[in-house]
Order: sequence, then C-alpha cells, then structure tokens
Amino acid sequence: MYTYRESMVLGITNFSKLNVNQILQELSREWPGSSYDLLSKNCNHFCDEFCERLGVQKLPAHIGMLVLTNF
Repeated sequence: MYTYRESMVLGITNFSKLNVNQILQELSREWPGSSYDLLSKNCNHFCDEFCERLGVQKLPAHIGMLVLTNF
C-alpha cells in the first residue's frame, strides 16, 4: 500500500479554476480506471499529463523510478 510522503511544488498555472476543472474532465475521459497499467499508465503518468496541460513542470525523473523500485 502506498504511503503519502510529501507535497511537491511544480509551478503555478495561469488557468482559472473553471479551466482546471475542464482539463480534469477531459483527463477523466482519457484515463479511465480500466486503462491503468502499473508500468505504462499509472498515477505518475497521469500527473505528468496533467502538469503538461497546466503548463507547469513535470514530476522529477526519480519519482517515476519509485514505481519500479517498489515492484
């Protein structure tokens, strides 16, 4: 089971709350739970896609490696 460790500031978006909610609605259609894959479509991949759409930096590379080390 995953244990929360820390928050990370990845930047500040210029989008309004309405725009952020629209992005999340789009992502919810593109990332249904049934498409989850531990190595190729996991929460880190989702976060990277979300950050890209918000115009902020992606997760640091070492974060993505945590999935592999917990295998």
